[in-house]
Amino acid sequence: MDAAPATAGPGAIRATHALCPTCLRSVPAEVREEDGEVRLVKQCPVHGVSRVFLSSHPDYYRDLNRFYFSVMSRSHPQRDYILRLTERCNLECPICLAGANQDVLADFSLEDVRRLTRRHRRTKFDLMGCEPTLMDTLPDIIREIAASGNISALHTNGLALEDPAYVARLKAAGLDEVHLQFDGFDDDAYRTIRGRPLLEGKRKTLANLAAQRIPVDLVMTILAGVNDKEILPVLEFGLRQPNVKEVFFLGCRMLGRAAGGFESQQLLPDQVIDLLEGATGGRIRREDVRRFQKLYFAMLSVFGVRKCLYIQHYLLMRGRDGAYRTIAETLDLDRLEPALERYRERVERGGRRGAAVRLALECLPLLLAPRALPLLAEFAALTLLMALGFNLRRVRRRSVLLGYITACDPLIYDADVADNCGKGEISRDLGVQESGALANVMREHRWRAT
Repeated sequence: MDAAPATAGPGAIRATHALCPTCLRSVPAEVREEDGEVRLVKQCPVHGVSRVFLSSHPDYYRDLNRFYFSVMSRSHPQRDYILRLTERCNLECPICLAGANQDVLADFSLEDVRRLTRRHRRTKFDLMGCEPTLMDTLPDIIREIAASGNISALHTNGLALEDPAYVARLKAAGLDEVHLQFDGFDDDAYRTIRGRPLLEGKRKTLANLAAQRIPVDLVMTILAGVNDKEILPVLEFGLRQPNVKEVFFLGCRMLGRAAGGFESQQLLPDQVIDLLEGATGGRIRREDVRRFQKLYFAMLSVFGVRKCLYIQHYLLMRGRDGAYRTIAETLDLDRLEPALERYRERVERGGRRGAAVRLALECLPLLLAPRALPLLAEFAALTLLMALGFNLRRVRRRSVLLGYITACDPLIYDADVADNCGKGEISRDLGVQESGALANVMREHRWRAT
């Protein structure tokens, strides 16, 4: 804890509100550059000033921060909800961010889900909670979501999906995609992260999903010094699996059981970008991620899609036998960036619709360049994702989307970023929350109080 108060000065990037790490009260805060780092500096009237690390790349952070808050509107309706179906789980992961088996709350019923789907269209429901496959009604819930014209995304540890007949039932019910915990190829790491060796079961689950051609997102939770060396093997493995459409690298945060002893091993997306850049020998470069992220934010703003500032993306094009090309090797991102900056300036002047048309016209010659022509179909699919909902079924076979992601905890919670959270949450304990980030910290506050 620092003694000096947070004051405005030359290092200030943005004023916001955050949470005191001691009492979780909402307090004034600034995102600041200090000593070559970006930090969230909070001032609690009771507990004083605290500082939280955000980035070791101030120029990178400043540039994306400015672009994001210029082009991303907070007025768009939420189109993606975490549906916390159950508090039960068949694992006791030491780092469980969801706090599995901690609350005794009733599972969502099929009728509960039916009422929700009547109120939503073209909405993505992330079937989470703790472990939805423990619910006998899960195939019926998926069937209800499919019949209502919405998107079902199952988030799972994969234990139940080791049964090929069960995977076939979920596919027949209309399951759109699976987000699978996949933390690498080292069972010692699984023992630390998940409490037991799981690798063989993961392989069976992935084989069953591939047999049913269900789109998959590999979600690797990374702990520094535990499985951070597995980042490149996981990426290369995903590139060899035709039904893997995303590989998301999730930095562990202080939520649920992870708040009890993993603070020194937590990572932010910014740090994971450095890890992957190093693992690929600079082929997946931070500067290219920055430029692509501007394009991604611009597309989100055109189609009115909410998204967090801290979640970063990149795009790879798979070849044969695990080979790939990065988007920077296909599209001239250096020439694209000035067009994106002109888009930002036009939006700031209030001409959002005209800015979108001008951006499309300026991007077209770059997409028609000989080396970029293969991207046309991929960008058309990405556009459909933005317009119609993030259904991985729409991602083309060649594309693999990378995500550098995390979950907001009381340490890094930033009200201005949380206001535009890309996921809402629907749960028994908190009801409907338009910001999943806010739901996270509300739940932590409740758990601490009890």
